[in-house]
Amino acid sequence: MNIHLLHGLLLALLLSSPLARAAESVSPLPLVVAESEAFEIVGRLDADGLAFHVDRAPSNEPVLAANLSVEASGREAAARFRPERGDYLIDDAGWLAALRVPGGHPLSFTLLAGDDNDLLNGELTVPDAAGGAREQGRLAWWLAGAALLAGGGFAIRRARHRSEGGAA
Repeated sequence: MNIHLLHGLLLALLLSSPLARAAESVSPLPLVVAESEAFEIVGRLDADGLAFHVDRAPSNEPVLAANLSVEASGREAAARFRPERGDYLIDDAGWLAALRVPGGHPLSFTLLAGDDNDLLNGELTVPDAAGGAREQGRLAWWLAGAALLAGGGFAIRRARHRSEGGAA
């Protein structure tokens, strides 16, 4: 078999592998973490909106059915509690639009949980999509290099085998 054909086949196999497909689909989620002595808030921005999990810091006990509002860039939005998921969601597209821009976005949280209340601060970090594309490109080059090395190793072993009088 022609060594160039072998390299091409190995490269095609590697680039179509589950590892390569998984690497293409992985992108960092925009996250925010806000902590105080009493509460912890972890938020994630996705296609549905900005979802938060709230718990009590000392015990990690979930805080359910509280009042949570979030302020960003001088605009405030109320997060609605979703009992089926045990989280809070802001899905106001107009409010979220500015937060979908890559970079850091300072957020202020006001939490009213029964007799307890707290003000917390965090920063939502939205990764640059171009950075993810660069990482995918690096992975493709790494896989191509691995394919070439594997093919080269095969060719060397085959040449040695032939020079030692083995069958082709």
